[in-house]
Amino acid sequence: MYSCNQVAGRIRLVDFRLSPEEEKLVRDLAAFVESEVLPLQERFRDLLDHEGVGIQDDGTLHPELVRASRELRRKSAKEGYYALHVPREGGGLGASYAAYLKANQAVFRQGLGFTLAVLGSIEGPSRMLLSLDEAGRERWLAPLVRGEKTTCFALTEPGAGSDVRNIQTRAVKEGDEWVLDGTKVFITNGPYADFAQVFARTGDEGGMGDITAFLVEKGTPGFHVGPVMETIANNGLPCELRFEGCRVPEANVIGGVGEGFYHALQNINDTRIQNGGMALGLAEFCLDKTVRYLSERKAFGKPIGKYQGVSFPMADSLLALRQAETLALYAAWRIDEGEDAIQETSMTKLACTEMLFDVADRCLQAHGAVGTLRKTGIERVLRWARVMRIWEGTSEIQRTTIAKTMGL
Repeated sequence: MYSCNQVAGRIRLVDFRLSPEEEKLVRDLAAFVESEVLPLQERFRDLLDHEGVGIQDDGTLHPELVRASRELRRKSAKEGYYALHVPREGGGLGASYAAYLKANQAVFRQGLGFTLAVLGSIEGPSRMLLSLDEAGRERWLAPLVRGEKTTCFALTEPGAGSDVRNIQTRAVKEGDEWVLDGTKVFITNGPYADFAQVFARTGDEGGMGDITAFLVEKGTPGFHVGPVMETIANNGLPCELRFEGCRVPEANVIGGVGEGFYHALQNINDTRIQNGGMALGLAEFCLDKTVRYLSERKAFGKPIGKYQGVSFPMADSLLALRQAETLALYAAWRIDEGEDAIQETSMTKLACTEMLFDVADRCLQAHGAVGTLRKTGIERVLRWARVMRIWEGTSEIQRTTIAKTMGL
């Protein structure tokens, strides 16, 4: 697929094709999901289909689900899939962003469940950890790449979500240690992480240069894992983290003092492209299920898919899906070309997540009462899609970013 792109007077062809090696990577990954993930989801069908069973009284995931996810994560890492987006110097495959997008799309075409453990996300290896020295990478990054440990990204606070400058968690230097005090909320994978990447204020000027990132191992005195926060997604993943006189050594600073926010920005393209790929895959999951249902379910003497009131929303859904996919591929292409793609990645996150919500809503409606049943998987995607419009930068923040890139 080609289109023209003009930059600084030059006209170039935009090539969305993957290399033969990356095409094979995505095909092999899809086969891995079919051979390893789908049987696992069938084995734990009762726990996955009825989240009241999969979620324990304290809100956490059932231990069997946690163990199975860890095993799958290690299998994926052994095959090279889990950290495919991490550059080779960090132990990953160094796949292109376009391949990363298509990989996520291929995985989540099978819906939600153990698919969440196949590719590294917020709980896995990140480019931010590449700023560590060799010893630091071996201690913190390498176990993530191998799928042996998980982490969490502790940035959001009760009074600071989109407004990162307003974080109140403090880190004060005492000798060769830093003392952390503060509270983080909505921290994905917080209950299960082996260590946290914690953002704290180390200055008082009120700018991004006042923020530093620290590595805090679970079990460190003063590091408390609070209760799971039950959300509309009901997935047992987010929780509150508290730091009370929590001491960490100087070696646990990620990058340098005052560089936390800037190192976090290194992950922004990864998270937006991944969110785009996830949304595309889940939209295809919903459409595939719905088209099959509409072809089999009959009303008034013919398949209900033959009625325009039902088929037209599906046509609109496929149109929206392909439009979002094209935009996401363009954003990935620009990053792979070494260009600043802040505008395009913001558009990708915005367009793909809002598209998914609309598609999942139409697909549930097309199923009628059947669509509300947990066993279809669509109602869960709809709830997940609603959260995707908030995490990793709300739709409003994406629009603000896009407007700024326009000079507004």
